[in-house]
Amino acid sequence: LVQEADEEKEKLRAPKSERALQLEIQAIFRQIAASVSFLPIIDEKCTFNILVYADSDAEVPTTWTDSDPLHIKNAEQVRLRSFSTDAHRVEAMVAYRRDPDLC
Repeated sequence: LVQEADEEKEKLRAPKSERALQLEIQAIFRQIAASVSFLPIIDEKCTFNILVYADSDAEVPTTWTDSDPLHIKNAEQVRLRSFSTDAHRVEAMVAYRRDPDLC
């Protein structure tokens, strides 16, 4: 049983093919597109912030800037699918607050 467990762990650590990664990313995009059914409708102009939390030694595009964490008080959160590569783990979440004056 121990050997079988070790073999299962090795399979989980096996590098993913580019196709497998593309399918995982496509699933996240489909989930984002489907989120229109449960996220609030926004009729006015708005801004979306995409936050990336990375290790301090991670290589990131030069156009990215550092910021403090942005927390939305009394936020509702929707976790989306996650995926990982040999080098990265991507977890997605939408956080928003409904404005009681607009309801």
